Amino acid sequence: MSNFTNFVFLCANSSRELKFRRSNDKKSQYFQTPALFILFIVDMSKKYPKHKHKKGLPPGTLVYTGTRTHENFSVLSLWYNPEHYEMEDSYQPGWGKRNDGVLWVDIRNVSNVEQIGKIGTDFNIHPLALEDILNTQQRPKVEDYDKDLFFVLHNLQLDLVNKELHSEQISIYAGAHFVLSFEEDVEDTLMSVRTRAIEGLGRLRKKGPGYLVYAILDTIIDNYFIIVDDLDNAIQDLEHAIHTKGASQENKDEIYKLKRLIYRLNHRLRPLRDALGRFYHFEAEWMDETDKPYIRDLADHVAKLFDSLDIHRDLISGVEALYQAEEANRLNNVMRLLTVISTIFIPLSFIAGLYGMNFDNMPELHWKHGYFYILGGMFSLMVTMLVYFKRKDWI
Repeated sequence: MSNFTNFVFLCANSSRELKFRRSNDKKSQYFQTPALFILFIVDMSKKYPKHKHKKGLPPGTLVYTGTRTHENFSVLSLWYNPEHYEMEDSYQPGWGKRNDGVLWVDIRNVSNVEQIGKIGTDFNIHPLALEDILNTQQRPKVEDYDKDLFFVLHNLQLDLVNKELHSEQISIYAGAHFVLSFEEDVEDTLMSVRTRAIEGLGRLRKKGPGYLVYAILDTIIDNYFIIVDDLDNAIQDLEHAIHTKGASQENKDEIYKLKRLIYRLNHRLRPLRDALGRFYHFEAEWMDETDKPYIRDLADHVAKLFDSLDIHRDLISGVEALYQAEEANRLNNVMRLLTVISTIFIPLSFIAGLYGMNFDNMPELHWKHGYFYILGGMFSLMVTMLVYFKRKDWI
């Protein structure tokens, strides 16, 4: 057997033992064997696309790395100040020259490289920021480009049926009097923020671009809480199913999928804490100091999300322990039944073997009804043992 075959065999036999283990600081995770870790990385690689077509290109090269097409590319321009607003379902670069309000350009589906490049030129966006906008597998981060703010994070959607976490990258580029949001999908993720600006609800129309960035981030982060709540319900439903119906292969698959969801959610959220810290300390003339408490509140929300993820990690570990206990209990019941059957047949086999020796001097062999006596005795012995086992709660 080749080394590769041995490795595959090891992975296949170890896949049932996939376990998350947590270090003392409750931050890092590792797998029980190197083979399991490699299996998990291979599985995760199916979720995260590779970007080999960017290899060898100079920094700042505009290459779209996602899977969407620019057929559904759309731009919505919204300009507002405390008194009124203007909105068009098209790109309005001329509005960016106004200094008495805030221009918000919302770009949905960033696959149109030419149009993204034009917007970047109009607003003097740094080439590295444009590159990151088109590279749709960025980690959450904040960059300061000559007093312009660049923020990258992900809008997440949870598919409870297939236990999949869908991610959409949203990039925000903000400067004096303007905010640009680049959404990977065509869905209007930020419609609630736009509605507040149009209807003049809350502080949005009275604030500057920094508060608009906060409002966008707040909307996306609030959606994370919905995902965490759905994940909590899924874990509790699984725990109830195992407790009431017993363990099954389906439960085992669900445990693995939920573990993977927690891992991916943690992977998407962990860099966000540092990004919000940099946003809080970002300094620019157009940033209002009165926005800092709201940004700090966002950081507090993310901290709560991490606390919830820690709890869910413990919960899924408890569910896995319950599954293993149910499996062990089922195996014990099977072994107990087999033991009872074996115990009953030990004396019966002894009797059958004793009278099967065929010695000449065995008086019982010549009894007229000896066969029926032996069968009756064996049956009585079996019934007696079953009654005894029942009283002992062994069956």
